[in-house]
Amino acid sequence: MANGISHLPPIGQAEKVPVELLDFDKNNPRFTPDKQPAGSSDSAVVSMLASSADLSELVQSISTSGYINIEPLIVIERGGRLAVLEGNRRLAAVKVLRDPELAKMARVSTPPLEADVRATLDELLVYRVETEDAARDLIGFKHINGPQSWDAFAKARFAARWLDDEHRKKQDGQPHLSLQQIASRMGDQHKTIHRMVAAHYLLDQADREGIYEISDRSKKAFSFSHLYTGLAYEEFTTFLGMSRPDRAADPDRDPVPAGRFAELRNLLIWLYGSKERDLEPVVKSQNPDLGRLRDVLASPAAVRILASRNNLEEAIVTATPANVRFQTHLITANAELQHAVATLEGFDPQGQPELQQIADSVVKRANIVRRHIDASIDDKLTN
Repeated sequence: MANGISHLPPIGQAEKVPVELLDFDKNNPRFTPDKQPAGSSDSAVVSMLASSADLSELVQSISTSGYINIEPLIVIERGGRLAVLEGNRRLAAVKVLRDPELAKMARVSTPPLEADVRATLDELLVYRVETEDAARDLIGFKHINGPQSWDAFAKARFAARWLDDEHRKKQDGQPHLSLQQIASRMGDQHKTIHRMVAAHYLLDQADREGIYEISDRSKKAFSFSHLYTGLAYEEFTTFLGMSRPDRAADPDRDPVPAGRFAELRNLLIWLYGSKERDLEPVVKSQNPDLGRLRDVLASPAAVRILASRNNLEEAIVTATPANVRFQTHLITANAELQHAVATLEGFDPQGQPELQQIADSVVKRANIVRRHIDASIDDKLTN
């Protein structure tokens, strides 16, 4: 076999193998929508790891001290070769240090190597597993709450794939794990994995049904937390016709009923925008915009405004009761006047004559507000 290996390391044992026999895991959960390699080549994978996983720091460390074979890479046999399930970042660092052309293509700077350091890069310690399932406990714990934590979408993807495999075992009548048990094995003490997987399944459903593709988002960054945080709010799940989350049960693979696909499309556009429709997301930042969207979703009239105008400011006005808006504006006006009083010495009668007219307008509006408040209180007392 030209590209294969004549001798596979034994399953369940650690053994050194030549670097040439090791391939990157193209299904690496780390490759999230905004961290996807431009292709399947080594240079594309290394380039992405360099920009998203602090590869330069590891390259510098190895170039100084050499590669230390203490923690084995976790590998699995694929097509007669070894794919690295755990340790792709380390493999990338070793490959660019061994291959200046690869480093140049991936735009990774590498320092000159001493001969003794170079000699440590020829063979790497690996631990071969028979199935991906056999490696999940170690990989999950390390990257969920361990020293090399993945981002939220990578965690969700890893857990969702694990859960899908467990569901297949269940269908075959085999022993299987629930998501709650998976989360426990991954060291999730805050019960966030359930929300992440539920959001991941929702995105999968949107993609399968042709409702929305994450690649259509208008921004390069992908704020997955907007979605899984939003789904914790009743206003979001009610809007989508979803059941309220039950962390004792596994998330639904198709959480949104078909009758709410239009709402699902709108929600994902409001969160992430759409290049195809030339729409920007209305949620610019999680705080305060996600909470404001929550208020809008609770008001059918405000939802109609948002759907037609794609303007969160206009929709929140409709969603906010008039008495709340009045109180907010009055408090804000009072605070601004306090600032003006504190800076009265800055008034120049020669240079700012129009301020007298503005001050008169402030007094008139304040009197109108005061008369209305007094009249309303009198009416209430009389009645």
